[in-house]
Amino acid sequence: MTQRPATAPSILVIEDDAGDFGLVKAYLREAGLRPVGDTSGLHWAQTLAEGLALSQQTASDIVLLDLSLPDSSGLATLQTLRAASPHAPIVVLTGNDEKSLALAALESGAQDYLVKGQFDADGLGRAIRHAQVRSRIVQERYFTQAALDSLPGLFYLIDQDGRFLRWNQNFERISGYSATEIATMHPLDFFGEGDHGPVTAAIAQSFATGEALVEADFIAKNRTATPFLFSGKRFVLDQKPCLMGVGVDITQRKVANARIEWLSHFDVLTGLANQSLLRDRFQHAISMAQRSGRTLTLMTLDLDHFKNINDTLGHHIGDAMLVEVARRIQSVVRDEDTVSRQGGDEFVMLMPTTDAAGAGHLATRLLATIATAYQLDTHELLTTPSIGIAMYPTDGADFETLAKNADIAMYRAKQDGRNCYRFFAAEMQTHSTHTLHMESALRRALERGQLTLHYQPQMALANASVIGAEALLRWHHPEFGAVSPSEFIPIAEASGQIVQIGEWVLRAAVRQMKAWLDSGLVGKASPFVMAVNLSVVQFRHPHLIEQVMQILQEERLAPEYLELELTEGVAIDDPLGAIAVMDALHARGIRMSIDDFGTGFSSLSYLKRFKAYKLKIDQSFVHDITDDPDDKAIVSAIISMARSLGLQTIAEGVETAGQLAFLRDSGCDEVQGYYYSKPLPVDTFEAFVRQARSAG
Repeated sequence: MTQRPATAPSILVIEDDAGDFGLVKAYLREAGLRPVGDTSGLHWAQTLAEGLALSQQTASDIVLLDLSLPDSSGLATLQTLRAASPHAPIVVLTGNDEKSLALAALESGAQDYLVKGQFDADGLGRAIRHAQVRSRIVQERYFTQAALDSLPGLFYLIDQDGRFLRWNQNFERISGYSATEIATMHPLDFFGEGDHGPVTAAIAQSFATGEALVEADFIAKNRTATPFLFSGKRFVLDQKPCLMGVGVDITQRKVANARIEWLSHFDVLTGLANQSLLRDRFQHAISMAQRSGRTLTLMTLDLDHFKNINDTLGHHIGDAMLVEVARRIQSVVRDEDTVSRQGGDEFVMLMPTTDAAGAGHLATRLLATIATAYQLDTHELLTTPSIGIAMYPTDGADFETLAKNADIAMYRAKQDGRNCYRFFAAEMQTHSTHTLHMESALRRALERGQLTLHYQPQMALANASVIGAEALLRWHHPEFGAVSPSEFIPIAEASGQIVQIGEWVLRAAVRQMKAWLDSGLVGKASPFVMAVNLSVVQFRHPHLIEQVMQILQEERLAPEYLELELTEGVAIDDPLGAIAVMDALHARGIRMSIDDFGTGFSSLSYLKRFKAYKLKIDQSFVHDITDDPDDKAIVSAIISMARSLGLQTIAEGVETAGQLAFLRDSGCDEVQGYYYSKPLPVDTFEAFVRQARSAG
């Protein structure tokens, strides 16, 4: 057979994936091992059986072998090929990066082990050339110095007494010893005392069984230590048993393994413990608590409205805030406490030997520390936490139970206004279970016809005429009975059901308004509007405007008969976004009012830019308006401010003649409340309107 040029060896690739074979071909061309357009001397088999047949037919210079094939997998693939072709050097190409498999492959006769996706053309070319040289040295006893010096890493030959017979230039360069010094040294002289045992055992195994592997730190003359993987093979040189040793620098592998080990226990962004490490430390802490009879605390912390920061300023600012929050938490807790990030903006803290008093004290400090302003890039930002606390053993005896109960307590903190902490208690569990049942029942409420609308009349103070109706959602469940909106609306918002329910409310209210117009119950010339509340989730829905206009078009109702009520909080949380949506709705002829006015922290600079025509005074100010000087002053100020901005006012929750008189005297335009009527079913509302019209 004609010998091929050294730059283009005959290569057998045993690989079942056509894409991977194409990549190998490209790498071979790039590495100069296959001329462009030259396909001779390159053989491809997709099964081990095909590979065994081709290896006998082609006498390839080298074999590139995938360990996972249709008819064979794992180490058996290599061992079968090695037995059939004992002299051809084999380089393993595999997607499996397990260290144990790599070592076993080298022990089974592979010259090199490359992981797919972790090598390039240079790496493949270097592996092929080195494998050929190493194989030629063993097969032909080809121990010229040039051949030895062509090998990477450390190469050496020793006899059974540990005397060095040959070595390459890299051995001198890396060790820092001269040839004269090496000739008088023993292999153990290059290792620390801690590695003497494993190295001695590996040398003995090589002579006894033919080969061995060992990891050890190679100590240079200047006492620097470098981690190496050493492989030893026994053979006979000049009729004497010898050992051929090859050492590969595994510093990068050690670094990678250390990084993998770190990633398996810590959060990449903040450097805090992840859930895996938290669980490990919990098991230790719980065993200590059980032996000592002491308590421990598990605390869940979630940032309030953190999503707004990501959505408004981008994730890079959000990530920077999470890093700073992590630093602040660590500055407050003790060294023996574990702070963990569970993903997103949720943190969990494990505090051994901490009782309820200590947990409350720590939570108070965390609230104050985290609430301090953050300077991130050019932004000064604020955030607050909601914290839930569960105690061992009263709230649970295992991690899952305590973590669940701490979450329940944290959500109770959010329900209670956020920026606070709550301890878990038995009634929290009952409340949580009830909420889950309510959420499940609410998902079927629409299709089962359990949701209805009631309508509360809105009255003009000037003449006591009915000038509008507020559509209010009601839910009557066969088991729960009449469920309060204050209970089921938050559940609908938290579960995402509010979008579908809100669309149904809007359509039903618009359809009812059109029916009243068509029946003549309300005159087309007289002012009358249907007021519908929008939740925070609805208002931020990207297709809100299109949805509203589509419903109006399908129900054939003119936009001026619809009034959308936005809570003050909805508008102020994202004022610029609110302005854009309100401008678009106003341009389409839809009226808008600000609900619950006075309960938030409105900015006049934004309020005057909102396309609202009416402010609704919250009933909390109306309730004591005849007795409380502060409420009187607040309501009077709201009415005066609204008038100066050209806005109308409507007061809700009016129940007494005294409240009505004060509002009329203060210049309020409209009212609604039990003084005139509670929210009514449609038939009763229609009767109310007819009676009011006849009385007027």
